[in-house]
Amino acid sequence: MTAGNAAIDLAERRVEQECAAGVARIQAAIREQYAAVEVSPFCDCGERIPDARRLAVPNCTRCIDCETFIERQSRRRA
Repeated sequence: MTAGNAAIDLAERRVEQECAAGVARIQAAIREQYAAVEVSPFCDCGERIPDARRLAVPNCTRCIDCETFIERQSRRRA
């Protein structure tokens, strides 16, 4: 192996290490974000509650479709 090839190999390994470290940082940030959330980002139906809804209605536990269904059911019972 020549010095040029060794330098290229070293550079490629360094890039791979930096990419892996970047991915690990992003994954850790995502875990921290969801660990701080007291309410699950998922509805009972299994769908993810959109971030826009979660911002508009903090601590909501249902997606719009499920919430609408529950509200209609409760009106019929009243």
